[in-house]
Amino acid sequence: MSARKFQKASIEELVQWYAEGSIAYGQALEAADSRSANRAHDKITEAYGELRNRSATLHLLPLLKSENETVRTNVAVHALEFAPELGEPVLLWIAKRPGRNGIAAEYALKAWREGTLKFD
Repeated sequence: MSARKFQKASIEELVQWYAEGSIAYGQALEAADSRSANRAHDKITEAYGELRNRSATLHLLPLLKSENETVRTNVAVHALEFAPELGEPVLLWIAKRPGRNGIAAEYALKAWREGTLKFD
């Protein structure tokens, strides 16, 4: 997707693309498909960046209740930037679970607490 497409998208489309990108990212990681994982990560990053540019990141918060754990993990990590009181509890719960999302949540919390977490 082009940067221009993200700039022209509605907030609802950006949130949808963020969720779709997160799902695709999780599936690509499960399949050990780094090329697809990178493309999906780029989609997440572009959607988040555009939402941030519009001061509309709060529109991601309903995704904290997604059935998809990768979606919840990604949103919770980003929420540490604009709503840590909502993102942190989700990450604490996910960090206790086995698997890559648990590991990702644990490392994100550690970096956030150390002040080294970068939001993209």
